[in-house]
Amino acid sequence: MKKWWKRGLIAVAVLMTAGFSMGAYAQPEKVTVVYGGSSWLGHYPAWVGIEKGLFKKHGLGVLFQNFYASSGRMGSLVAGDVDVASTGCISAIALMAAGTKAFMAFGTQDSYATVEGIIAKEDIKDGKALKGKRLAAPFASSAHVLVLDILAQNNLDPEKDLTLINLKVNEMPAALRSGEIDACAAWTPHFNKLLHMPGHHLLVDDTQFSLYQEYRIGPGPDLLVVRTEFAQQYPNTCRAFVKGYFEAVDLLTHDPEACAEVLVKLTHLSMADQMAVLRDITWIPGNQQKALMIEPGEFVTGMQQLARFLVKHGQIDNVPHVKDWIAERLVP
Repeated sequence: MKKWWKRGLIAVAVLMTAGFSMGAYAQPEKVTVVYGGSSWLGHYPAWVGIEKGLFKKHGLGVLFQNFYASSGRMGSLVAGDVDVASTGCISAIALMAAGTKAFMAFGTQDSYATVEGIIAKEDIKDGKALKGKRLAAPFASSAHVLVLDILAQNNLDPEKDLTLINLKVNEMPAALRSGEIDACAAWTPHFNKLLHMPGHHLLVDDTQFSLYQEYRIGPGPDLLVVRTEFAQQYPNTCRAFVKGYFEAVDLLTHDPEACAEVLVKLTHLSMADQMAVLRDITWIPGNQQKALMIEPGEFVTGMQQLARFLVKHGQIDNVPHVKDWIAERLVP
């Protein structure tokens, strides 16, 4: 009788352990995920995860859908056409301010400060010299926010002291060459191409952004987001995506050259330029996400300050409580 009881306890323990393991490594409910991306560096992990088979290892097929700007990407995510994405914080904060709960945030994958900035003609030596000039930036973007901040630091009114032009980054090289503009604010990979143009130089980069000095946060840091309905309906799929994604972050950290070989297909940079961009990025691994997103939540605190900055500069109407949009159960 004792032997039977002992065997029974062992059997129950084995079954409980097996059940726990199956729960921890449950199969994705949906095997296809639509990811919203672009050639911007914040999307490198998703591209690497696809090209290197990291998502496939976790039972997922990830479709990479290109968007020109974060605003379009977030619009498609909210509309249900995209499941997961990386976005610049500004588009996410704008939707938060509008009160939409159609998405949640679960991480931030990189820290960059030297691959976005204002490139100007060589005779424009500092921010004050932008007075009377024609400066281009994609409106409602991180580059635009950087411009507004640099102008404010130099006591320049964007509506009176210079001509501020709304221009896509891929249109900037031609506009600089033709003399239509004197300076422009852009991000990589176009940033790198603009820097190579003769007669122009880097005026400022994101390290001169006022919030970067105090909170180490740029004008539009990258944020990982998921459609709320998708996360509720397919929790195992989301967990599998997060695992594959941060494995790609680790690969970018430890073997950038192998990653650069597949990234050039996305960015159309030369191998040398791609490696130069990768050297300028600090990748944030999965084991640091909770400290940034939950406790003590330094990144979320920085986003809250950025939201206040956007209200101050008339980019949004009210300051949302950013923490309400954090999907804590998905943070790795």
